[in-house]
Amino acid sequence: MNFLIKYIAAYQIKKLCALPRNKQFVKLNDAKTIGILFDATDSNTFETVKKLIERLKEYTKNVHAIGYVDEKITPNYSYIKTDIDLFNKKELKSFYQPQSPYIKTFMEDEKDLLIDINFNNKLPLQFIAASSKAKCKVGIHLPENEPIHDVLIATTPQQGLDFYLQQVVKYLETV
Repeated sequence: MNFLIKYIAAYQIKKLCALPRNKQFVKLNDAKTIGILFDATDSNTFETVKKLIERLKEYTKNVHAIGYVDEKITPNYSYIKTDIDLFNKKELKSFYQPQSPYIKTFMEDEKDLLIDINFNNKLPLQFIAASSKAKCKVGIHLPENEPIHDVLIATTPQQGLDFYLQQVVKYLETV
């Protein structure tokens, strides 16, 4: 990805973060709707997110995940379509913006919580997180996530996905 495209995309994400929304902290026990964003390119991450969805369903009625596959073809993962939607490079507009109607619906839906699992800073997932009208957005503590998220979990990608998700659940349960 060239510098100019990345610069323009970052500018657009910054503008999206400035849009008004109903911000408030939502505990896991109080959440009725939860959205999850993740990089679905790796099958291990996909399986981990499936387990997370099952765990979160113990707290809430509605959990919906959007996964980005950084390829032109979406792998044939085994999953329940009502819980997870996947999209790939073919479904992106210029500057890596997702264009599918179900993603637009996901962004416009005022979920109680949005859990962002975007360790690799994929621009399509950043666009969705920045555009989301979720009341409380949770993400990994990285400089580029500061304007997007309300709650930043201080962990590193090197500590792993499982550790990050444990910290997210632990924090949202106890606060």
